[in-house]
Amino acid sequence: MSDRLSRRTALLLGAGALASVAAPATAQVIAPTANTVFVLPGVGQVTTLTYRAKVVSANPATRRVVLETPNGKRWAVKAPLIVGDLSLLRNGETIIVRLVPGLVTALGKARQGVPGEVINDVGLNDGLPGWPEGFGVRRVTITTILVNIDKVGGTISFEGPDGYVRTIKAADQKVLADLAQVNIGDLCQITYVEAVAFNALP
Repeated sequence: MSDRLSRRTALLLGAGALASVAAPATAQVIAPTANTVFVLPGVGQVTTLTYRAKVVSANPATRRVVLETPNGKRWAVKAPLIVGDLSLLRNGETIIVRLVPGLVTALGKARQGVPGEVINDVGLNDGLPGWPEGFGVRRVTITTILVNIDKVGGTISFEGPDGYVRTIKAADQKVLADLAQVNIGDLCQITYVEAVAFNALP
């Protein structure tokens, strides 16, 4: 095995600027698989979602990586330093994506915007204390439609930029209060924190 292949195989892409299966976009949609359980500070138990994605492009200068999921959805992340050398990623190769849902830090009805539109994507660090190692932590603001609301459990479900639904816990009393003002089907602007890792396949 070449050094280059070894580095790619071990490469962890933490989307800390984010959070897809070697199947064509025309194939049947493959839903994420729930696997490892983590306990996050201030959140409790969360389960990672795992799926595969195809690398559409990776720009080492801007650190912008565009991925395509099996459902044909394309989304972009700004890779943090934990990603390493983006030139090791080849266009068209398949990588494993792992998402760790975190916290919703802001929520409100959107006055304008298109569902799925990412307003902001910021890397908090390559990681946060108590969060899984090898993951980049990102704060994302997105315009999206609410899929479900659990006002008792304090969680909301919505489609992320990758086209997959996340269920994420409200961060504080302010967000919980805002939760009472929205309904399923509302177009909302949501800010949330999640951890993401991309693992290159052999």
